[in-house]
Amino acid sequence: MQSPLGLAKTIRRVLNIKNIMRIILRPVTLNDTCILVKWRNDTNIINHCLSRACITEESNREFYKNFIETGKYKQFIVECMVENYPMVRYPIATVYLKDIDYVNKRCELCIFTSTDTEWDPDNQSIAIKMLVEKAFNDYGMHKIYSYVFCKFPDEIELLTNAGFVMEAILKEEAFNSEGEYEDIVRMYIIKS
Repeated sequence: MQSPLGLAKTIRRVLNIKNIMRIILRPVTLNDTCILVKWRNDTNIINHCLSRACITEESNREFYKNFIETGKYKQFIVECMVENYPMVRYPIATVYLKDIDYVNKRCELCIFTSTDTEWDPDNQSIAIKMLVEKAFNDYGMHKIYSYVFCKFPDEIELLTNAGFVMEAILKEEAFNSEGEYEDIVRMYIIKS
């Protein structure tokens, strides 16, 4: 028997409905644990993270309890939805806001990517813009910032296209899997 995710993708392929897909953000739940662990521990994904530690289902449940339930993080699952069939939805990635500072009205935007083929630059851009809008309008933020490894110019371009500008280059900021330090770009956007 096919999983709901597999079934949704099969329906999409059979009906040839690529052009009528759209994405939505929905709040993360504990039921998302398995897919979050799978995405986060993928080698291609982990190389984009400042922390390269793998997570487990147990550590994700602890994270959920300490950060999501307390409101310190606002995490969302990015789902593809067939526009004419809204019940056909499946997760393709997650995005979140962390270190939310309600006094200074700023937070960090993070993209917890996946290897799903639907998680393409167009959908990434839409998800970032949707999350920025939530941060400004729903959570009252004034400034949103994000960190990107300098070696990933496509990610810098993605944030630039969403309205972010480069604030600083942090020299030798993060240790990589090859045992070398790498430069990080800090980018930001301010509510206009």
